[in-house]
Amino acid sequence: MSKVTESKIEELAREKMEGKSYSTIRDELSESGMTDSEITNLIRQVDERVLSQTIKQASPDRAQQWYRSGLVLAVIGLILTIAFNAGIILKNLPAMVIYSPFIAGILVMAYGRYQQKKQSAPSETGTGAIRRKRPYK
Repeated sequence: MSKVTESKIEELAREKMEGKSYSTIRDELSESGMTDSEITNLIRQVDERVLSQTIKQASPDRAQQWYRSGLVLAVIGLILTIAFNAGIILKNLPAMVIYSPFIAGILVMAYGRYQQKKQSAPSETGTGAIRRKRPYK
């Protein structure tokens, strides 16, 4: 059995991220003289690396960006609303046009908070309680 290095896994994961199929990678590895069990283990490691890189690419700060932009939009909407109600600006526009940035900001903030909670609750990697108790045949 040949020892597969971390750099080889990184290289294969990069090739997979660039669009190469697993069957092509499998064929190249079999031509290099690896056994089927080694290839299977290597493909599993590459797949785990590709999945972790895909998850990392979905920026964890994205939810925070949604929340902050919603906060900015809500503050701008609040300032417009106060100025409109005080009669300072935009006296001839309908009230819904003035209130909509505030409402949209609140909705964007709620979406950002939802995304933050969604990211902070990772799914369990196990098979689950029912599957452990009663394995299906």
